[in-house]
Amino acid sequence: MRIAIFTLGSRGDVQPYVALAKAAILKGHSAVICTGKSFQSFIEGNGVEFEEATSDLMAMLETEEGKMVFNDASKHPIKTKHYLRDVVNPAYRKTLDDFYKSAQGADVIIYHPKAFGAPDIAKSLGIPCISMPPVPIMYPIEEFPNLAISPTRNLGKVINKLTYKIMDKAEIASIKEVNDFREKTLNLPKRKSGEYTFKIDGREIPIIYPISPYLFKNVKSWGDKVYLPGFFYLDTGNEVLEEKILEFINLGKEPFVISFSSMPLKSPDLFKEKLVKALKETDNRAIIIAGNSGIAFEREKEILTIKAAPHTLLFPLAKGIIHHGGVGTMAAALKSGKPQIIIPFAVDQPFWANRLYKLGYALKPIKESEVTTEELISRFKEVEKAEVKQKAQNIKSALSEENGTENAIIYIERYCDSYYNK
Repeated sequence: MRIAIFTLGSRGDVQPYVALAKAAILKGHSAVICTGKSFQSFIEGNGVEFEEATSDLMAMLETEEGKMVFNDASKHPIKTKHYLRDVVNPAYRKTLDDFYKSAQGADVIIYHPKAFGAPDIAKSLGIPCISMPPVPIMYPIEEFPNLAISPTRNLGKVINKLTYKIMDKAEIASIKEVNDFREKTLNLPKRKSGEYTFKIDGREIPIIYPISPYLFKNVKSWGDKVYLPGFFYLDTGNEVLEEKILEFINLGKEPFVISFSSMPLKSPDLFKEKLVKALKETDNRAIIIAGNSGIAFEREKEILTIKAAPHTLLFPLAKGIIHHGGVGTMAAALKSGKPQIIIPFAVDQPFWANRLYKLGYALKPIKESEVTTEELISRFKEVEKAEVKQKAQNIKSALSEENGTENAIIYIERYCDSYYNK
């Protein structure tokens, strides 16, 4: 079986698909991932075939215009409109052709919801497609609202379900490009936005969320429409921790590991000041994975700053993990069996921070604006509690029993068999 994977966005929008592709290849399948060039070395370094998509969010974010639009669009409406018209939309139109090219010879398409046009390509080629959002944002359910509408507050069964209607509207900004692609490349007529959100010609599109069912035992209204195989952990292979990291860890007590990934702190210097005081007050050490946070230390004896490190290797060596609540970081933290302190910023992060807190797998979340030295000290002390440590170990044990990528591949194989044998 040949699997074509389409995804666009940041590292969190790419890594689950790399994990899936890598596992599929080990089972004798072939896979190609079509996404922005920024991830070429990451994908190929994991032994997966790469095809370039013209749309490259990470490259756009390297430009001043890109930063302005993606971070402060509301403050610059005219410039944003021109940037979308002159840069984003033309790039997306080319990306649709890139997707189509990479799908040639494929038996199935796996796609991120941002990859509009994937169902159109599947229809044109006469092959199945499977939607795989990294977070539970697609299918309408009663238990909690769409996290893009209300990430922390339950709105009641009826309204919760209604909030997912926005997924039908997600294509509106790009439907012109999709229809141009349908007419000129696929020789298909124009269609309405949202027509292929859940079905193609009356046939349901399967949905896989690459997350653990252990976090959603209360959700019944997904029924058989959504499959949760478990988290997709990327095999670290031959990766090792840098010698300076191991040396630092061996010099004293377990450190806190702090990682905000690509999220920038609004006041990094102020956060640093509060962090140093809290660490000294509680006699703790820390390893900072700098990312885009803006925090780095050079002269603090008990704090080590590094550019990057494999979370699955570093987190288990930590006393506790302070992070932003992105799904990939959160999954790695859960697997490590260490207590978590989540400081969420935006998107799905408040949702995960709130859910893990309610389930007892993370401490009460705190916003950057609410961080004080006293609040950090309080949480550092809470990490020491036996019940907090035990709950972290409990979820680690539960996750160790599941194999998300293996389960997903079996599901994909069975779905493709039923599709082609009907």
